[in-house]
Amino acid sequence: MNRRDFLKKNGAAVLGALAGNSLFGQMSTPNISSTSQRRKNVIFVMTDQWRYHAQGFVNIDPVQTPHLDKFAAKSFNFHNAIASTPTCCPNRACWMTGRFHQIHGVMRNEVTHVKPEQILVSNFKREGYSTAYSGKGHLSAQHPRAEPTPEFLRQDFDYWYRVQNHTHFLLQYDDNGTMVNHGRAWQPEHEVDKAIDYMQQPRQNPFFMVLSFGPPHNGVYPGFGERRHTPGDFSHRRGGYGYYAPPEFEAPYHDLTESDIRPNISPIRVNGGPDPDETESALGAVPGYFGACTAIDADFGRLLAYLKSSGLEEDTIIVFTSDHGEMLGSHGLMTKGVCFEESIRVPMSIHVPGLSGGHEQRLFNSPDVLPTLMGLAGVECRHTDLDGIDHSDYIRGNRLGKEPEMAYIGHANFRGFRTKRHTYVHALSGAHLGGREALYARNNLNKQTDHLLFDLENDPHQMQPIQRGDTAHTDALLDDFYAELRTHLSTRGEVLA
Repeated sequence: MNRRDFLKKNGAAVLGALAGNSLFGQMSTPNISSTSQRRKNVIFVMTDQWRYHAQGFVNIDPVQTPHLDKFAAKSFNFHNAIASTPTCCPNRACWMTGRFHQIHGVMRNEVTHVKPEQILVSNFKREGYSTAYSGKGHLSAQHPRAEPTPEFLRQDFDYWYRVQNHTHFLLQYDDNGTMVNHGRAWQPEHEVDKAIDYMQQPRQNPFFMVLSFGPPHNGVYPGFGERRHTPGDFSHRRGGYGYYAPPEFEAPYHDLTESDIRPNISPIRVNGGPDPDETESALGAVPGYFGACTAIDADFGRLLAYLKSSGLEEDTIIVFTSDHGEMLGSHGLMTKGVCFEESIRVPMSIHVPGLSGGHEQRLFNSPDVLPTLMGLAGVECRHTDLDGIDHSDYIRGNRLGKEPEMAYIGHANFRGFRTKRHTYVHALSGAHLGGREALYARNNLNKQTDHLLFDLENDPHQMQPIQRGDTAHTDALLDDFYAELRTHLSTRGEVLA
């Protein structure tokens, strides 16, 4: 069954064709609107591991997201939104601090915690906003998740309701410093209920609320149905750590084939098992992954319905995004943390009351989120030296400012840029790229390399890596990227190999 037949069969709404001097744009203090106007509420909806392609309205993955599609129809949709450091803790730190990973210091998961003095939410709190956080945190790695969040990491939030971990059907939370257990249910449904309860409380001031969903990230076996695992990870087989959603939302996706999803999907080599040549398909993850997207979409729809019925819709800025994407078998890889489109490209839809929205090809990087939200809300930013760009003037219709030409990306041993047309990465140290980029190079180039370059216009699925020596034009382009990257990193304490 092809994608067209699937969408027709299951009734997913599909949008038609998309509308189609600093290199990073103008980095500035967020624009401040007139204080005489009523301040808007802000809801920052963040998901985990939801790739750009898994949105019905972009018509790429065969996934149903009818509520997100309707939301996108009246929002600004940035189709080149990039996860600067495409893994959980580091990119969430980019969001919350407006800085790249070299400055906020969170380079990997489970290593360190974000610096509390860098968290930009304090600017909302200082200007009288009620602040709330509900759902997955993952800003701290040095403190056990089963214990209350240290005060210094939640000090900027008046209301704190953090889920314990990736047990997406177990309602264990840090409720403002007390660990609670509300039994078993789908976490996003419960978290939307809690968000609605929060918004129903009487208050004089506007609110800033983070609503952070743990799925569609893979997670712990929910205790019902078949036990699954993350394809390619032998260690996940025993415990059943895999991709799950409520069964009714998984049902439409059980009969998909690899060709229904992406042309660059290939068998995944199993790591950690007794047979070094064993491979398996990504299809075992598909119902749980796409099903989780559709289930979250239903809960997002309930949130939007409440905002409309309560009258808050006209006074609330809403952003929907994800901390990184999901490879789902592309290039024989799963999860995230690599330089490929499925990993670094994420949803980014921003609804601003009174503005009609549109489809934007402008680059939008992770550190830009909070500066842009402050700009849209008219909140003064007292933090300085941010990497993030405030796009609020652009969103309001001022198209005369400089547009960012490059979005910085970096994780593990790769550093690079994503532009509208190209992705370029280079090894930070050593003679060649490491990790899964090295695996990609061996499989596609039959050699190791210190760089990868992709022409996304002519090779959108990144199946034809460009190397030095291919053409004179390519060498000049690589020289330009290398020089720009070396300069960029030198200002942040890193030396390019």
